[in-house]
Amino acid sequence: MGKHIDLVPCYSDRALYLSLAKDYIAELSTFDKKIIWDEQAILHLMWNAFFIMEDRTVQGFIVTEEVQFKVFEDLLYIEEFYIVPEARHRGLGVRAVKAAVSRWHGDVFLYILERNYAAQNFWLVVERELGWERIQRPEIRQEKGCELMVYKTS
Repeated sequence: MGKHIDLVPCYSDRALYLSLAKDYIAELSTFDKKIIWDEQAILHLMWNAFFIMEDRTVQGFIVTEEVQFKVFEDLLYIEEFYIVPEARHRGLGVRAVKAAVSRWHGDVFLYILERNYAAQNFWLVVERELGWERIQRPEIRQEKGCELMVYKTS
């Protein structure tokens, strides 16, 4: 069993959120040079962002947003997900995703940069360990340069 995970709103520490977000954007820019630091955009996301806390230590953040389509049930969009490098490869990410969607009873979707193979592999581990089923949702548009992943979580 892993250590305890808490999700704490990022607006509780703006400076820490911005610091983590800069590291995240720097890492993403290695996969796509068009990704650049935009503090206003990052601050806009802060209101849907949560620190991933493991035993009271911040180990990353997750940004989620509920999306409603006119005809379809609600979806949870995992817009951003970041675990600090020193906390990776020990199950924290899967536990954090599980905590973030634990109160959600619908489908989840996210985009992964096509060249970010580590992220693609991580989400395959999430799929396997949490028993999620990969599904098609034609109402969600594909983003250029990204892989769309849609999951039925229950």
